[in-house]
Amino acid sequence: MSASNIPLAHAEEVAEAVVDAASGDVEVTEEETADFDGPVDNDPVPVVDEPEEEQHEPVVDDEPVEEDSGEDEAAEEEAAAAEEEETNIVSEVTESAKSKISEIVGHIKDISPQQKKKIAAGALGVWGVAAGAGWVLNNLGGSDE
Repeated sequence: MSASNIPLAHAEEVAEAVVDAASGDVEVTEEETADFDGPVDNDPVPVVDEPEEEQHEPVVDDEPVEEDSGEDEAAEEEAAAAEEEETNIVSEVTESAKSKISEIVGHIKDISPQQKKKIAAGALGVWGVAAGAGWVLNNLGGSDE
């Protein structure tokens, strides 16, 4: 395949060269392309018809409404009881969490600044030891690969 047969994506003009083997003359045929830079889409655009709005007439039911049976009422009462029980459980958990948080905040307020510094230094030391152990395991530990 010669370079002249490769299409150029962003060329304004495309030319094809043909070499006469006997005389060695080069004959160039130029083809002009459109000035459009994007891809050409020859497919027709589908036309979408918008559906007409349907007018609904109200449905009138002349039949008498049946009364709910006792089974439906019992099922509704069970569902309401289960929902109330879930609500009670959620409120108990929420109240428990609030009380524990308020206890912790009360204890934190009682800690002196000197003790807070010691706690922060201890936490930083624990983090450093964990980071160092991780580095040792990753870099010096034997790999099975």
